Amino acid sequence: LADGAEEDALRVGRENAEFLRAPGTLFYRSPYLRVRQTMDYILMGANLMSASGEPLVRVYEDPQLREVEHGYKDIDDQEPLREIHGWFYYRYEGGESPADCYDRCATFIESMMQQLRRKEGAKQVFICTHGLAARVLVMRFLYLSVEQFESIENPENCDIITIAPRDKLLQPQFTSRRWGVEG
Repeated sequence: LADGAEEDALRVGRENAEFLRAPGTLFYRSPYLRVRQTMDYILMGANLMSASGEPLVRVYEDPQLREVEHGYKDIDDQEPLREIHGWFYYRYEGGESPADCYDRCATFIESMMQQLRRKEGAKQVFICTHGLAARVLVMRFLYLSVEQFESIENPENCDIITIAPRDKLLQPQFTSRRWGVEG
């Protein structure tokens, strides 16, 4: 993890322990090592790790939550093509576009919602993923436009993004029907 990231993740766990420890919370993460480590430290901060270092909650690892694949060519070399084709739709050489990530996230949300309906007592979800993937999840969940998506900056390491009923949020940046997002 980057400098200070462990302490950031422990702090997130401590500050959100009530939410994380609530019965019926489902946990999901990307399979990439840095996200695995971040999730472990968040769970440590919330006292949800055993003495042997095993999570005390079930954590679902989903490859659909991975970050956008940037391919094999230097990103900066592809900038002119990104400007021509549009940042959201440009597919990196040997990689994918944010639109591809959107498709993955749409499938993830559908399966997550099915699991919420199936799991008795499941009430809320905690997802640990990457910056662009987090933005795409918000975009898909709230049905934001590409322009709205592009107005959102990638979150910093361990930033919290909350999607909840709009009447439960103090200052939502975006709303869609009964849902809103903060963070």
